Amino acid sequence: MHSHRPRSQVVSTTIDDDESVLLHLEAQQYYSLNETGHRIWQLLTRGRDAGAIAAALAEEWALSEAEALRHVRSFLQELCEEGLVEEVRDNTTT
Repeated sequence: MHSHRPRSQVVSTTIDDDESVLLHLEAQQYYSLNETGHRIWQLLTRGRDAGAIAAALAEEWALSEAEALRHVRSFLQELCEEGLVEEVRDNTTT
């Protein structure tokens, strides 16, 4: 199992309480996150995995957890492709 975390080369700032701007220091590129992206980023920086993020979004925005999880996974994939987050392997065994 794996989760994601922001890369150390990425800094973020909050704008208007529900939007964020990310700066990838190495690529010298800015990214603007809307309310949903901002919330996902916020939870990600608190160490939440995709399932926990989806559960929070489902509760906050009246979505099904399955729908929220699809959105979260898709967004995390985009963040990975842009080099903003990295996958982290969970070393626990089940």
